[in-house]
Amino acid sequence: MTHGRPPRRARPINANPFGAALRKAARLTPQELAETMAAARQCEKRLREGVASEEHHTVLYTVLLLALGIEDAGIVRGLRGHFDAALAAMASIRARACPGNVWRPTALHYYELDAIREAVDLHEYQLRQVSAGELHAITKKLMARTLSTGGAVERRSLAELGLGMGAGA
Repeated sequence: MTHGRPPRRARPINANPFGAALRKAARLTPQELAETMAAARQCEKRLREGVASEEHHTVLYTVLLLALGIEDAGIVRGLRGHFDAALAAMASIRARACPGNVWRPTALHYYELDAIREAVDLHEYQLRQVSAGELHAITKKLMARTLSTGGAVERRSLAELGLGMGAGA
């Protein structure tokens, strides 16, 4: 008898719990790592060239927030100063590129270029150390934090961002 409550639902049984645990504990393959870093590398390149759109800036900013999430989780530690410097550079770039409400591509100062390039390289190092399950959990936490503060979460492909993978990518 449920006493007015909805009846309980049976939980799905995982037919291969060992396989599921291995998938969560496995690190990213070199191909997955390259696919994951492609957007960050292309956005960093567009910023460096001075032709980045606001979306490119947002993608790179999100990558840096994900890097800080990995740092906060304690998986790879000791890189916070590098990521904070890159986030400060991103804020400086946004202030110059968006004096009103219209985005205008802007040139970067050498210290901004250096901070962002170093942060992207260190994030790739982080991704080599993190498991797929840990990365998924950190990503879900970042998305929940963004949504709870009134932000929006969008999934975009490289083609939608104008970052198609050419021969030089």
